[in-house]
Order: sequence, then structure tokens, then C-alpha cells
Amino acid sequence: MRENRMKRMLREGKAAVGTVVSLPDLFVAEIMAGMGFDFLLIDTEHTPFTITELQNVLIALRPTDSTIIVRAAWNDLVIVKQILDVGAEGVIIPWVNTPEEAKRAVAAARYPPVGLRGYGPRRASRLSETPADYVRRANDEVLVIGQIETTTAIANLDGILTTPGLDAIMIGPADLAGSLGHIQDLMNPAVDEAISRVLAKCKEHHVPFGMFTGTLERARQWTSQGGQIATVGGDVPFLLAAATQAKKDIDALKAEVAR
Repeated sequence: MRENRMKRMLREGKAAVGTVVSLPDLFVAEIMAGMGFDFLLIDTEHTPFTITELQNVLIALRPTDSTIIVRAAWNDLVIVKQILDVGAEGVIIPWVNTPEEAKRAVAAARYPPVGLRGYGPRRASRLSETPADYVRRANDEVLVIGQIETTTAIANLDGILTTPGLDAIMIGPADLAGSLGHIQDLMNPAVDEAISRVLAKCKEHHVPFGMFTGTLERARQWTSQGGQIATVGGDVPFLLAAATQAKKDIDALKAEVAR
């Protein structure tokens, strides 16, 4: 199992900026693999990825220098086990609201005696020289990130952030805005104020802070304040942006020809 480059960057206090993969298309994955992002985040929470599709995309992403992390559909022992067994190098666990849920997330991603991950790494073990080498290194190299997206989670931050084995947190700004009563209003000052409180707590407890920033501007905003994980764009937003610009250019060309 290779060294988790993103995990090393976080430990060194560096910012890791990546993007989101949400299409189970192997050619798209292959293109994204060659772009040189710090990490690629495969989203299985809000997409119809099956475990077979996830494995195929992970195969298409190899080799890549980007760390491959997967957002799980839920904080579930079996789901996390399958994600890691097909070769993910880290997991993002949604809806972590309490210290108990943070402990559950960590336990799902760690082999005994540290955690509860069942043995059967299948494809993942092929990414090491031997299955024994994979198991020996997995507990140290697999990245575990808890997603903070409710007012309940913010109220429980001290307990969540002191959970042994939790490598970082990420804000889910859309659901956090909804929890604050500002659904679809991510730029509301109350949302930024809540995010700032989370960032301050992360600094206090020396836990890397991250967020699904979406745009370069938001990534710059939060990394400039000490955030270490940010996502910019994704396969679908990149496609949409390029197609939108192409349509504008075509319309302008047609207007010129019609003169």
C-alpha cells in the first residue's frame, strides 16, 4: 500500500485541493486521474454509484498521483468496509453529529484491535506487495474524515474533534445551511459565521479543517484562513462550464455570420 500523500500533506500543515468525481464513466475517470489534483473525491452519497461501478472507476484511476478518497453513502460498517476493500485510500463519512458517531466512523475504517473493519481486502490487497503488507499499513495510511453538516454536530465539536483516529473534518455547507434554516442560501452570513466557529475549534484541537468549497473563490477564502482541504469543481461542473461557454461562443459566431 502506497503512502497516503494527502494524509502526509495534512500532517505537514499543507493545504490539499482536489475535485469531485460523480460519474461512473471509466474514460472520464481516466482523464481526471491524469490532471494532477492533490486528491480525487468520488461521491457515492449523492450519486447512483454501485460498488461494482466504484471498483471499476478505481481501476480506471490507477495509476494516479492523486489520493483517492470516497464519500460513503452513510456511516455504516459494511458500506465503509466495501469501499476500502475495492481500493479507496480514504473515506468521508457523512452526518457525523456526535462523538459516538465519530468513533463509529473511525472503527469502520480500522482493522482490529484498533477498529472493527472485517478482513477481506480483495482488490485493495493487490495494491501492496502482499496482503500482509496491506493489513500492516492500512490502519496508518487510510484517511478518515468526518463530515460536519448540522447544528447538532457544531454543538458536539469538542467531543468529535478529540476522537482518536479521526484525521480531519469537512464541512458540508449545503446541509449545514439547511440545518441553520437557510437552505439553498450558502452565502448567508449566519452560515459563514458557523463555519468560522468550526474552523476555530479545529485549530484549537489541531484537527485539519476542510470543506466542499465548490468554487475557486470559496476555496481561496477558507484556505487563506487556515483550512487544509478544499474541493474545486468536479467532472459534471467542468463539463457543464465548458459546454455553456461553447454554446455562448457558437451563438456569437452565428450572430456574426447573420450580419
